[in-house]
Formats: sequence, structure tokens, C-alpha cells
Amino acid sequence: MTQLQKIKRLYNLPDHESDGFAETEIMALEKRLGIKLPAVLRNYYLELGQNEAVNYSHNRLLKPGKDIRFSKDQYLVFYEENQSVSCWGIKAADLHLDNPPVWGNYGTKRKPDWYLETKATDLFFLLMAVYNGTLGGLRYHANYLKPLNQELYELIETNWTPVTEISWERQKIYTDHFDEVISLSLDDRNHCNAIFIGTGNQQRFDKILDAIDVEWSYTSYQDDDDAEEN
Repeated sequence: MTQLQKIKRLYNLPDHESDGFAETEIMALEKRLGIKLPAVLRNYYLELGQNEAVNYSHNRLLKPGKDIRFSKDQYLVFYEENQSVSCWGIKAADLHLDNPPVWGNYGTKRKPDWYLETKATDLFFLLMAVYNGTLGGLRYHANYLKPLNQELYELIETNWTPVTEISWERQKIYTDHFDEVISLSLDDRNHCNAIFIGTGNQQRFDKILDAIDVEWSYTSYQDDDDAEEN
């Protein structure tokens, strides 16, 4: 599967259908910026750019028009953290590449502090799809915001497949063929201190909740209960 196909599978989106911006909008963006977007970035906007659950449920893809911009230090900024504290972009010098690296600015606009986020643009979109999905983009999601015992940590490592290309030492991603995802937050001693899970399938969701036997801090079922009460 391509990275885009993995995203569509995770969100139960038909592979043959698109939910993107119009070609004319992308062409207008390129004309305004005076560039040609990298092939993978351009295709993502055309294929999936308008999907609310994938791109706007937490962190957000910047829309064509006037949102996408160059920073003063020449990064093409196209994605923002949900409170606009951090942002992600591509170096201007890399825009000729089809699938360039993506960098995250964890400093400020005045004092930027760019770190390599992913080695390729398509991997960045997969990472954000997982991140957004476990924080509300996927129909069924939950989190546990306490330390996890070693036995359950090993259970996850045994029963789910690590997605090494978008994992790092503080955040590890696991999946079962991208029908569900699990994200673990780790401290500097490799101890898990939070779990985030997400899927579009209720049966899979229930099985994960049963398998990882903790008192979940939050599950999306709570929203369903609140809606029924109102």
C-alpha cells in the first residue's frame, strides 16, 4: 500500500474516490507562490485535502488561498498545530523533489527552531492522519494518560506491528494493517506514560479496549453517552 492508501484504509475512505481541492485552486496557489508544488504534496491536496476528519480534526492542513506561505527563513509552511504554536514545512531548496522531507518549527516565528519531522512528505501525512485520528478524527478513539505497566507494553509490541517509519524514541506507532492504530508516548527511560488509540471499526475498538485492560482516561463512547443525555 502507498501511504495515501494506508490513510484511506484507516479512515474507511474509498480508494477510487477523492476528497480534494480543485486543480484550479492548486494552480492559483502555485501562481501566487511562484513555484510548482512537490508532486506528493500537490497530489495530496487534490486527493484528500478537503477531508475534515483526516486534516482538520486536531492539527490542520493549511488550505489553498492565502494560508500557505513561505516563512522568513524560506520554508514552505503548509501544516499547523491546533493552537498555531508549531508548524510544519518544506525547505524552499527541496521543493524540486517529488517527495521532500518535512520539518517542524518548535520555536517561534521570530526565533524558529526547525527539526526534521519525517524523511518524506507522504510519511508526514500518514503521521498526521494517525495523530489526528487518535485525537478525534477517527470515529472510535480513546486515551490513557497514565504510566503503562511493562506487561501491557509488551502485549502491544507483540500483537501489533510497529510503524517504524513514523515512530521515534518518544512516540511509537503500531497498527494492524491500518485498520486500527495505537500511539504510545514514552519518557527518556523508554517507559510508556500515555496511550492513544483509534479506528473506524467498532468491533476492533472494543477488542482493543478489552485487550489493553486499563481504566481509560477517555473513550469516544463518553461523547455518545453525553449526546444521549442531551
